[in-house]
Amino acid sequence: MKKAKYIGKRIDESWGQCMIYLEYEYRGYRYEVYENRSKGNLPLSWQHASEQSRIDTLIEMENKPKKPYRYEDSAEYAFELFWQSVN
Repeated sequence: MKKAKYIGKRIDESWGQCMIYLEYEYRGYRYEVYENRSKGNLPLSWQHASEQSRIDTLIEMENKPKKPYRYEDSAEYAFELFWQSVN
């Protein structure tokens, strides 16, 4: 499994909370994990796994062969059929 590259962090102390956002890059996509110092949150390892899985799925869908566009598969064709049946 490919590792994520650490980009940076930002701290948000507004609204009486201390939120720490860590930004990473994984397979060409950026994502953030966060830690709320005032309250509990999901472990960072779970957040990393979830985001990386989402990115893997996104890349897999992008690389999947796309079905060629057919007019018969469009909503416009369905409406045309509907109006023909009504008239």
